[in-house]
Amino acid sequence: MSRTDLDSERRANEVTATALRVVAGVILATHGALKLLDVHGTESSFVQLGIPYPHYAVYLAIAGEFLGGIGLILGLLTRIAALGTLCSMAVAIGYAHFGHGLLAKNGGWEYPLVLALVSLFFVTNGGGPASLDALFTRKREPRRARERRVSSYA
Repeated sequence: MSRTDLDSERRANEVTATALRVVAGVILATHGALKLLDVHGTESSFVQLGIPYPHYAVYLAIAGEFLGGIGLILGLLTRIAALGTLCSMAVAIGYAHFGHGLLAKNGGWEYPLVLALVSLFFVTNGGGPASLDALFTRKREPRRARERRVSSYA
């Protein structure tokens, strides 16, 4: 494989990973926003599902989905944001979807499983080069290099 082919493949991977991160973030943030707009109703549904401490769990779900989704969209604290969305999806599967089988049409767990696996991807891989995480890392690198040069003269 030529260098040009490798560069093209790398760029394609970066674009598709960024699109996956942003789209999953929009979906998760939207679900979290719906919970935020109806905290009482969400808490009531958590009571019916048997989720422990529903008054607190509703805010954990909002944080995991809404704030985690925003973090994914921006690529900001991506690994932490994705861990929040992963935990929210694990709870959703365990309490709301698992007993309904696989298929989403029956209220099953296929959709939250896909979102959980997407979240796991970003927990393990980070936000990629088109993220605020990468931007902040790039801005710190030149300063570190300058500090090493200055300290080597001392």
